[in-house]
Amino acid sequence: MDSGTLLSDRYRLDRRIDSGAMGEVWRARDELLKRDVAVKILLHGVDGAGKRFKREAETLASLKGGNYVEVYDFGEELDGDRTVQFLVMELVEGDSLARVLAREERLDPERTMRIIAETADALGAAHRLGVVHRDVKPANLLIDADDRVRVVDFGISLLVNESRMTDSTELLGTVPYVSPERLRNQDVTGSSDLYSLGAVAYECLTGTPPFPARDPMAVIHSHLYEEPPPLPDSIPPQIASVVHRSLRKAPDERWESGEAFAAACRTAVTGEITVPPPAPEPEREPGRAADPGAVEDRPRSRKRLALLTTAIATVVALVAVVLWGSWAGDSPTGPGADAGDGSTAEAAAEGVETPSATGSPEPSASATESPVAEESESTAEGGGEEGGAEVDDEDTEGVNSGPDHQPAASSGEVPDVTGMTTFAARDYLAELGFTNTVASVGYYWYTPEPEHCTVMQQSPTPGSQADHTDRITLSYHERQAEGTTCEW
Repeated sequence: MDSGTLLSDRYRLDRRIDSGAMGEVWRARDELLKRDVAVKILLHGVDGAGKRFKREAETLASLKGGNYVEVYDFGEELDGDRTVQFLVMELVEGDSLARVLAREERLDPERTMRIIAETADALGAAHRLGVVHRDVKPANLLIDADDRVRVVDFGISLLVNESRMTDSTELLGTVPYVSPERLRNQDVTGSSDLYSLGAVAYECLTGTPPFPARDPMAVIHSHLYEEPPPLPDSIPPQIASVVHRSLRKAPDERWESGEAFAAACRTAVTGEITVPPPAPEPEREPGRAADPGAVEDRPRSRKRLALLTTAIATVVALVAVVLWGSWAGDSPTGPGADAGDGSTAEAAAEGVETPSATGSPEPSASATESPVAEESESTAEGGGEEGGAEVDDEDTEGVNSGPDHQPAASSGEVPDVTGMTTFAARDYLAELGFTNTVASVGYYWYTPEPEHCTVMQQSPTPGSQADHTDRITLSYHERQAEGTTCEW
């Protein structure tokens, strides 16, 4: 389409405002009513776009309120031998939030909460009508001249309980903001939109989405298994709590509705901390049991730890003299050193990659050499008593084990198995003592296409320290035409 084109003998195109994967948006003039309008024109060659475009028109027409763009008309125009569909809407003078962020980098907390609250209210109203947006992102939030939010682009919206308009293998949406349940191709509710809105809030406050990696697979893995990094200390804690709750992995742990999310945003600005307690432990990969020691009562743990430390110290004093000769030449660190670090051990159990900067590894492979570290790390892992039993067993069974001390034998460095088939990787890991390997199909867009069952990603990452019983997840590529399973 060119400037000056007249659609339906009424709407004269002026200039292109924006363009996207599905269409172009033009500033136009309604020659009949003598007003400026926005005209969205569907591009050709987009599979299924016609149905989605018509859905957008129907959805926007059903939504009423100041945070939506009003729909005026929907029509079709012959362009040679092609039929062009177009949608006529209210012209909003302003910019998308994406452009605002590109210009300003980040927003102050108060403005962020106001924008997110308005958006949450608008989404909540859509959810009450059974409409899930499914593509909430800065580019789809217009900020008008009065700094008011307008939610746009309902092109891939879905009516709750309606069959999907796309193939089950097709992922529509924008990866940095997509919810875990959408990545798993599960049925979605309005909670999926609230997760995406939480990612938008995070970006407004920090300048980047919660998982800003360039590799789409790394972002997908983070959405599924990792917690977003804490917001900067400059963000008021009540605001940080509101945002982080919206980014919980389980839909039923997020805000129960858009209206509840909006109310929490407005309350957070006043400084009143009314948000719920901190989130429970991050979602664990399927089959991984929670660590019972992580919820142990702290005062009782400290008392028990004091007694335990005294007992262990006595045993260590007796054993140290005998073991000194065989240990003197060894490094104090070893394959089991990271197991004492609470954050790293929990991350390994959950399949979460945790940078070493978030917590220093223990200075010794022996959990008995630092009572202070035991109090803050080993007790949280529920391993204090177990550690004492190991020292006692070492003493009674003999002192010639040397480097074959128990922690080293029950843990090790996770090797790089990417590029192998899932079965070859599983067998190799088993040879190294890792007995809890699972495979999970991933989403990959590489050219040329990887071989069937090829491991593309793994968690924990290569080089990480992990117990031999920790779950190791292999994310693999599946060729649909092969028809053979890559799992066991």
